[in-house]
Amino acid sequence: MAKKAHFFQYLLRTLLIIVLLSPVCIVLLGLQTSAKIEAVSPLGNQALNRVQNLILDRAPANPSLSSQQQVQLNNEELNLLLRYGMELLATSEPIGIELSVQEQLLESNISLKLSDKILPLYLNLTARFESTQHLPVLNSLRIGNLEIPQRLLLAVTEFLKKHYLSDSVYYQDVQALLENIEYIDFSSNQMEVLLHWDPNLISRISNNAQQMFISDADRQRIVRHYRVLTEVAASFPESKRAAALKDFLAPMFLAAITNSQGDPIAENRTLFQTLAIYVNNENIEQLLGTSLAQSLPQAKYIEVRVQRRQDLAKHIISIAAITASAGVDVAELLSTTKEAYDARYRMGFSFSDLTANIAGVSLARLATQDENSARIMQQRLSQLSDDSDYLPLMSNQADGLSEADFNTLYQDQSSPSYLAKVAEIRKLVSASVIFEGLQ
Repeated sequence: MAKKAHFFQYLLRTLLIIVLLSPVCIVLLGLQTSAKIEAVSPLGNQALNRVQNLILDRAPANPSLSSQQQVQLNNEELNLLLRYGMELLATSEPIGIELSVQEQLLESNISLKLSDKILPLYLNLTARFESTQHLPVLNSLRIGNLEIPQRLLLAVTEFLKKHYLSDSVYYQDVQALLENIEYIDFSSNQMEVLLHWDPNLISRISNNAQQMFISDADRQRIVRHYRVLTEVAASFPESKRAAALKDFLAPMFLAAITNSQGDPIAENRTLFQTLAIYVNNENIEQLLGTSLAQSLPQAKYIEVRVQRRQDLAKHIISIAAITASAGVDVAELLSTTKEAYDARYRMGFSFSDLTANIAGVSLARLATQDENSARIMQQRLSQLSDDSDYLPLMSNQADGLSEADFNTLYQDQSSPSYLAKVAEIRKLVSASVIFEGLQ
């Protein structure tokens, strides 16, 4: 009898240990000491040029109009665009990610480094999507060596949708975007997508995504900047229809010096964001949301120009806002892609626009680089007397180059002749008064 009682005690203890250790075992099964997919190095100039061509070949000729778009990508192209997207995200820790298209199947492998203090630890995820009724459906998920049962996967997915995602405006935007996809088919080494391009939906998603990354403290800074901007616009005579960019930069940065409160970087970042909305004649609710924006008086709109050109002012401030928010690398990638798009579909490649972009990137980079640089730029921009202090006079720049003309002159954006031209422009911009002694 005593032996039987001892046996049951031993069995209960064993079961208790198993129950207590189950979460630990699950974690250990999920974590691994090596990456399934190694993080790759940043794209070089030739790869970036190829990415731009992939985007241009598949982009709507006029993004402001509704259209039906058909996109075909093989495995190599898909992963190249994925690497480009990861560089735009600029994650603090490099992520290894790879997509593989097979017959009626898309496999995604992701490796995320968690720690390397004692030994390297990685989270390796493998997700498989099947093409069901011409749309991808997640049918399996593996975390390290742990295969998630399909029933559990479906239950968790439905729970998240019902309790956390259904009321989210961001989830609703994603759902609306998915509804515009007519089909996604996977064949051997190729993915084909047919979708309806809705510019209004894309604009709404962009605005909502922008608001998601703006903190409450930054919203209050934007409110202050917008009030100063409103006062500046109101100070111009009613007959005045255009003003120089420096007429806004100087008083706004003068006010920023007073309002920085220990964080000049955040003050400068939100100033560029606010001014970009105004210069592009957009609504401040894109940054603040509807309710907060409606509590503010609307600023009188005056066309803002640099060297008598509205397009230069838009380029400078728009790219400055992107640089301040997302970083230099993202801004420069978008800048070169935009010029390539203009060369193919719009008024042609413009070195004037590129120069304005380089000046805008430099303004924002130095204004948000570190606290000392941010304060120096506040002082200098608050005393700005002329826009030529940061942007060289546009004189002999080649503008309006078609894609064919550009390729005849420079071959592509990775050629030595083009890179030498860009280096020459950078040197010219960096010699401007406002950037003196700063790097």
